[in-house]
Amino acid sequence: MTNQYQTHSRTHTRSLLLLAALLFVLATPSAQAKPKPSSISLIPSITGISLQNGNLVASGFVTATIKGTTTTVPFSGVPVTISLAGGQSTDPVPCPILDLALGPIHLDLLGLVVDTSPICLTITAYHGGGLLGDLLCAVAQLLDGGLNLNQILAGLGIGTLPGLTTAQLASLNSGLIDLLNTALQELTGAILTAITHVDVHHTCAILHLELGPLDLTLLGLNVHLDNCLDGPVTVDITAMTGRGNLLGNLLCELVEGGLLGPGLTLQQLLQGILGLLGG
Repeated sequence: MTNQYQTHSRTHTRSLLLLAALLFVLATPSAQAKPKPSSISLIPSITGISLQNGNLVASGFVTATIKGTTTTVPFSGVPVTISLAGGQSTDPVPCPILDLALGPIHLDLLGLVVDTSPICLTITAYHGGGLLGDLLCAVAQLLDGGLNLNQILAGLGIGTLPGLTTAQLASLNSGLIDLLNTALQELTGAILTAITHVDVHHTCAILHLELGPLDLTLLGLNVHLDNCLDGPVTVDITAMTGRGNLLGNLLCELVEGGLLGPGLTLQQLLQGILGLLGG
């Protein structure tokens, strides 16, 4: 009887100790599960510019990380053009001004449907201002000398005009990607100017945001940013509800709750969505 009692007592004691240890571990902050992060990036990230059928096109993606799970939406085939702006001096210092245009981008990220206007950068480059400035000066001079963009990108030259080398072409490609991405980051400051309530086919609203025109210094270049018509760059966000459209559902909550109004920036709008996520 005594041995049975002692055995039962030891078992009971071990159970209490295990329970106490478990409670201690659960109560320790470092042992508690950390909240999974959430983030939303509606600003397109360009990862490549390539030549397709004689035309430059850009490709890239946008992402959202919702409580640790990342969704990536790619885009491709967005036209990119480079041309010599009309009516500019051919004096090589500063170089003739170039127009760099990015076509409209359409994206659907978890129910947030984003459409941008065309985005144009009017660029003044300077010899000796840096590698990209020198390359853009070279492109401007080749365009002014009679070469077209296809010939320049193929490394061709005419007469005394040499084409770009393979190394220069690689640097030009990466430089254009950096330049466009730096300009696109300005869209976080786009301001909400209008909300259109729709309530048709799972669409609750369309938000219209505008930015600029802006005069910027990007990567050592003087840049004018607009919609290619000397007007503001626009971003239209359509909120779509439905299964799988988590971000669209959340944006509709903000709209229908009267929590959005003109004057908010795109960054503030995304912070409002993250607030509903608890992120």
